[in-house]
Amino acid sequence: MGKFLSRIGIGSAEVDTILHSDTVQPGDTIEAHVEVEGGSADQEVDEIELAVMTRYEVETDEGTSYHNETLLETELTDGFTIEAGEEMTIDGGEIHVPESTPPTIGKTQVWVATGLDIDWSLDPTDEDHLEVQPGPYYSALVEAVESLGFAQRSVDNVKASSFGPQTFAQELEYKPTSGPYAGELDEIELFPSRQGDGLSVVVEVDKRGGSLFGSDESHHRVTVDSTDPDVVADQISSLIDEQL
Repeated sequence: MGKFLSRIGIGSAEVDTILHSDTVQPGDTIEAHVEVEGGSADQEVDEIELAVMTRYEVETDEGTSYHNETLLETELTDGFTIEAGEEMTIDGGEIHVPESTPPTIGKTQVWVATGLDIDWSLDPTDEDHLEVQPGPYYSALVEAVESLGFAQRSVDNVKASSFGPQTFAQELEYKPTSGPYAGELDEIELFPSRQGDGLSVVVEVDKRGGSLFGSDESHHRVTVDSTDPDVVADQISSLIDEQL
């Protein structure tokens, strides 16, 4: 009876990944180990899977939904047996946080997902959320935009495969609340993606007073390869001024 119950996920093994740090920047590595505790019966584990995950928003006629996206996936160990009640610790090595990982700002979430692949059972899983801090180019971009009088309205990952190498892009929405663009623009939206040592940023400028059939929007791309917010502010303001 014990083996039958374990096959339907009752009394199955459990997994817990211990990260040596949960605060990272894109490109960092995290040391980790995986703790496995056997259930009520011996079980054969085919492999341990680790993945760095995020999610992005998809809008359709039926409404808004979220899809999980795997940024990096790796497999640990060959198959092994976890005996009933046995406790096992496995070296997870270093988990690489890809350069393309979005900072966890606004609604953006990033986590390390762990799964045990066990035949004839509900696979035990574990999730450990990461705090992904902006890198120097991203920080310079945010500081530059705010210095121009824009206030951050929202940040989320959205389906936007044309803005970068992935199926999603991080979208930062800003409203002009002071400075030269208050009263001139409805908002700007930024879609940054890593490019070499800097960022490629798609900038959507939404002018105030669009047509009756929609807002007056335009898309442009700028390369941020400086960590000086003043330099980046000049780039962004020049781009906006060309549209006014």
